[in-house]
Amino acid sequence: MLDFIIGALFGALFIYLLRRWKLEAGFRIYAVALIVAALIYQGFALNAADARWLGYEAAGVLAYGALALLGLRYSPWLIAAGWALHVLWDVLLHSSATTPFVPTWYPGICIGFDLAVAVYLAYRLRR
Repeated sequence: MLDFIIGALFGALFIYLLRRWKLEAGFRIYAVALIVAALIYQGFALNAADARWLGYEAAGVLAYGALALLGLRYSPWLIAAGWALHVLWDVLLHSSATTPFVPTWYPGICIGFDLAVAVYLAYRLRR
């Protein structure tokens, strides 16, 4: 639970800094950050005993990259959805003993961060 709270606080800080520095013009930074969130797991997979994980994580990078790019082109709701769906990636793929290459604390932090950003983007889009 503490991991989740820490992640949510990092997400709130990320949002705050982007707003404070006026860097959130459009959704480009949120789109790029979504791709980076997927790439982090790709980096972890480099240490996986089973090379198939590189493929699984590459599929995640492609999926979240597609959502990010389509979100920039068509609807920022796709970027918000990408952040919300990344929570499923964290929960379903990385919160078990099958991924010992991912630090045990990381999925919780990632879930908190992802949810904070997804909720903020949805809130902003609704306004």
